[in-house]
Amino acid sequence: MNFTKSMFALALGSVGIMSAMSAHASDLNAGDKLTITNGVTVFDANGDPANVSSGSFFVVDASGDGKIQGVEKTALSQGSTGITIGRSNTAPGEISAPWLFFGYTGDNWVSTAITGGTGGLDMSGWTVTWNGEVIGLGTGAWQVNAFSGMPTSGYTNGTGIFSWSGVYGDSYTLDYTAAVQSGPFVGIKYALHLEGVTAVPEASTYGMMLAGLGLVGVAARRRKQSEV
Repeated sequence: MNFTKSMFALALGSVGIMSAMSAHASDLNAGDKLTITNGVTVFDANGDPANVSSGSFFVVDASGDGKIQGVEKTALSQGSTGITIGRSNTAPGEISAPWLFFGYTGDNWVSTAITGGTGGLDMSGWTVTWNGEVIGLGTGAWQVNAFSGMPTSGYTNGTGIFSWSGVYGDSYTLDYTAAVQSGPFVGIKYALHLEGVTAVPEASTYGMMLAGLGLVGVAARRRKQSEV
């Protein structure tokens, strides 16, 4: 009797995991991933980058006018992992692939974990390394202009605007603005726009679920054999 109850409880736990994977939710869980859709660069007649027409990008307000222009966008692409929710101290090249800006290579990484959900993602640890400089971009929010491909308002310090249906596997958008607070680039405005697929659970989560289902199956077979 106790064995049957244990089997039933384990089965319910496995079903619960499966339900949680498909259910609507506003918050992301530690280990969930955000993939990054590659940005598509548009070139002008001279072969110079003129805009990013779709996908992910970042912006440096090089003109200093507080507005996003097409020529100020730099395309981003998927790194080795994308964003892993709850993981801190990522290495350059993991979140996004290295990119070129004014001829120098740069990388995105985080010094503290990204957490949250559709109420906003904590981006206070967002960091850029470029031309030998480590640039923290955890505060200094600003509101962007229209026709930028990003929401024009709602930005607050250290918080990204995160849009998602709440269903694992669906697409998302993440928009974030900040300003450099120290160093040689102090005051420069920065913006980030990411697109991709939301909150794909890590393989270990699926492994736990399948292991639970497997144990239920083995236990059921053994019980059936013992009754023969």
